[in-house]
Parts: sequence; C-alpha cells; structure tokens
Amino acid sequence: MRYFIILITSIWFLVGCEDLLDMEPKNSLTYGNSMTEKELEASVRGAQAIIRTYMMMHYNNGSNYVNGSYADEVEYALSLRRNLDPQVIPGGDWGQQYNVISVANRTIYLAKHSDLDQDRKNLYLGQGCFLKAFIYYDLLKEWGECVLIKDEVEPEPVAKSPWTEIADYAIEVAQEAVDALPDFSEIKDSKGQFARYKSTPCKGAANALLAHLCAWKAGGKYFAREDQRNYDERELWLRAERACSWVIDSSIYQLVSSPEEVCTEVMVGGSKESIFESVYKDQWVEMGGMWEALKFNPAKDYENWPINNLAMPSDNEWNAFNIKTTTVQEMFPDGDLRKDAYFYKFEEMAHPDSVEITHGFAYPYKWRYGYYKDDGWGKYWRNINQNKIWWRLADIILLRAECRARLGGEYVAGAIEDLNTIRRRANAKLYSSSEYGGDLRYAIFKEREKELLMEGYRYYDVIRNGYVRTELEEGFRKASDQDFIDGCFFNAIGSGAFSKNTLMRQNSYWLRYM
Repeated sequence: MRYFIILITSIWFLVGCEDLLDMEPKNSLTYGNSMTEKELEASVRGAQAIIRTYMMMHYNNGSNYVNGSYADEVEYALSLRRNLDPQVIPGGDWGQQYNVISVANRTIYLAKHSDLDQDRKNLYLGQGCFLKAFIYYDLLKEWGECVLIKDEVEPEPVAKSPWTEIADYAIEVAQEAVDALPDFSEIKDSKGQFARYKSTPCKGAANALLAHLCAWKAGGKYFAREDQRNYDERELWLRAERACSWVIDSSIYQLVSSPEEVCTEVMVGGSKESIFESVYKDQWVEMGGMWEALKFNPAKDYENWPINNLAMPSDNEWNAFNIKTTTVQEMFPDGDLRKDAYFYKFEEMAHPDSVEITHGFAYPYKWRYGYYKDDGWGKYWRNINQNKIWWRLADIILLRAECRARLGGEYVAGAIEDLNTIRRRANAKLYSSSEYGGDLRYAIFKEREKELLMEGYRYYDVIRNGYVRTELEEGFRKASDQDFIDGCFFNAIGSGAFSKNTLMRQNSYWLRYM
C-alpha cells in the first residue's frame, strides 16, 4: 500500500515572517528600538494578519476539525482521514503558528521597554500574551506535542515538549492576558478611538481562551503520558468554570434573541454574542485575489446552493459533508427553532416530492451572506462574506455547564440552568433527568453538538470529553489507549520543522506508517 502525507503548506513571502524553528537566535538586540505606540499597535495587527491568512491555508488543507464534523455522508478522502486510514496521513507545517508567537514575543518585549504609561503598556502586554496563548491552544489541538518557545528562540536544536507542559505554559500566559487586558468597551487605539472589531484581544476573549485551555488539559488526562498525569483536573475545572463565569456575568456579552439571529447577526460578526473573531467581511479586495476562494471556516464544506448563485439544488450532494433530512428531524424535534434557522426551507426540502433533487439531504444555511465577484461575464460566488467567529457566548455557557457537570455536587443545578438557557432560546424542551440515561454531561455534549452544529467545535469536544469510541468513526473506535497517548488525535509534523533541528521527532503514532 502506498502511503502519502497531506501537508498544510505555508506561503512565507505573503506574510514576510521567517520560520522560527530554523533556530536562528532572537534576543533583545535584534528587536531594535522601535518602541512607539504605533509600532506596538502594528505588531499586534501583524500577528492578527498572519492568523487571518494561516487559517485559510489550514482549513483549506484539512484541519483536525474534519475528523469529528457532524455528517451522514462524507467525501472519500475525508472519510479515510476520519477513519485513521494510513493511506492519508494528516500532516502540516506549523511555521505560521510560530511566526505569530515570534511577533507576540516582540510585542511583549517592546511593551515592557516602552515609555508608555502603565495602562497602555498593560494593553499591549496583554494583547501579546493573548496572541501567544491563542496560538499555543491551536498547536495543542492540531499537533499535541510541539516545541515550547517562551521568550526567545534558542540558538541550538530544541526537542518537542509534552502537550501537558505546553498547556501549563499557555494557561500561565493566558492568565497574564486576563490580568493585563481591559474590557472590550474600554479599549482605545493609538489615536484614541474605541476598538471597532471583535478581533481586538480583550479581557473577555482572554477569559474565554483561559477557560478552553483549562478544560482541554483537565479533559485530556487520559491521553497524557503516564509520567505527565500527576495533576489535579478538578482544580482545572474550577478554574475553567470561573473564567466562563467572568464572561457570562460581565454583561458585556449577551445572547441574541433567536437562532435566526445567530445566523443573520452572530455568524456575520460584531454581534453582542460574539467574544472573539477574525475579520474577513468586506476585506476581500484588501486581502488580494488569491485568497478569495480559500476556506476560513467550515462553511464551504457544508454549503453550496443557495448561497452559490451558480449552483443548482442537486449540486449539494457533492459537498464535503452532507446531513440527511431525517437526521435533522431527529436532532431538532418539532418546536426547536434551530431546525428552520440552520437549514434552508427545511420542510420544503424534506418533503418526499423533493427527494429526487435533494437526495434526502438537508441544505445547511447557517452562513447566509456570500462574497460575489463580477469578472465582466457575470457575478459569481467566491466565499463567505462574514467573519470567523472563534468563540460566542453560547459556547461559553455550555462550556460552563460541562465544567459544572464535571464538578458535580452543588454545581449540578447550575449546569442544568446553563443547559436550559440555551434550550430556552431555541424553544427546545428543557432538560429532564430521563435524557441519555441520566447522563447530564453527555446531554450537555449533545447540546453543544446541536447549538454549535457545523461550526468546527465537535471533534475537540469529543476529544475533551473522552467520547472517542462512541462519537467518532470506526478507526478511532478501534484505536487503543496507547494510540491515544502516541498522538492519533493529532497531525504528523511537516518536514520543515526538522530543518536544522536534530532533536525534532515525528508524532509517534503516524511514524509507524512512514
């Protein structure tokens, strides 16, 4: 059998950053003396620009989210990957992530050595810390074990660190961001203007990040190395619960009133429910033509017609992921408003008379607004003209519910109330202890599956909850506990990471098939 690696490519000349892991030393002397506020502001924006572009390459070449995306039918290549078939070894170049860490470290250094007043220093320190912790969270989800770069790149080869040590450092840095950053409503730029976009790192976004980091380490103990399991996961669940509570209780963020508004407002960007996002809406001309068709979220894996004005209803059977109308009816019983919000004209498309066209599939419609380009011959669909929503309040409410269910005892009532908060908005039946055999945590997982459907969370939710052998495909179900520890959940490491680094070692699980 012939094996091959799917690589996530990096386009260095477009972002103008060098590969951190080439092991070229960086220290305070190389940063120069550019310590003005505009330089700091530009540094933060530079990191955000890298995130915005690497996400498009990452999603286009297959982020791990595809392994657990909810679907009844999946295109062939993805079905191999979702079954841990070694014909398709998921791999990738993490250079872009380390470029962001490099820029974040520069921001932190310059902020510390600037002449700004303490509040402005704290803003840029906090934003640098947020960006660094954000990228380490991404590395944890995509590669697991990776190289830990704290303040400077070492001039000699550096080995990977256990993922638990990466998580510890990311949690530490995320807490620094929480402590330093102001609320979104208080942030002003170097010209004294209030922040406009939810891509601005702020205290709420930092708390959301901290909550997810703590939950990831707490839930991941079962796939940690044996010598890395000596930690108190309950303390991590408590810490995650407190971080979620800050976001929820702050009153800065609010749920929109209906699932329809989730689609027409929240998923577009800048809504009161959104916590952190990357800006793509109306930015396509600025970004340049080569980016126009690349994915930056799961939308294009699920949607074609009707958002694509050149497609036909029958074309949707060729989507990467398809969900049957019968599945949607079971997932969202009568009365649940998410059925008609998340799917286009559901009742019409589910009618038996439509099967010849629909092939029995529903038509996802969670993303409503397309970017269309006129080439002189006509106007055609190129992308989703909406922002990438990293976290929204519904996610954090349900994450707090999970934390509380894990903590048990006096926290259970709060977990149920959080769960019901999301169900009330959707007009769904409130929680009953008869659901799922009385397993409250599983009920919360299933609610996240419904509420956040198609948004790219589910695979990581499965891993965090340890539901691998019940919620993923057969290849994962048959994997051993040692396979989990060896890294079957994660990507193989791209060849670029081995350049000039003799201590780099491949993912243990995928190395067997190389």
